[in-house]
Amino acid sequence: MGSGPHLSTSSDAAPKPARETMYVVKRDGRTETVHFDKITARLKKLSYGLSQEHCDPVLVAQKVCAGVYKGVTTSQLDELAAETAAALTASHPDYASLAARIAVSNLHKNTKKSFSET
Repeated sequence: MGSGPHLSTSSDAAPKPARETMYVVKRDGRTETVHFDKITARLKKLSYGLSQEHCDPVLVAQKVCAGVYKGVTTSQLDELAAETAAALTASHPDYASLAARIAVSNLHKNTKKSFSET
């Protein structure tokens, strides 16, 4: 019986590592651990004046965090957040406003301070 394939059992399986820490590449090139709270705070700030009952920035942040991968840039996170909010527009039109605000904010952050640098 010793020549057949060996099936792994739970007792001899390697332990699974803890969830891998994800990091984001900031606009200045530094890396930082992804923080759900920072993403949520940014989206809440951009949701001013929108229906808190129908437009949930925490939901958008949760969906964004589900799409995070190691080495994602902050600009890509903003693009994902804008796309996510836009996809939720069918549930309430305020998500369209949030999506636009995220996209415009991302463009502003990616624009150089001096026109000659662009």
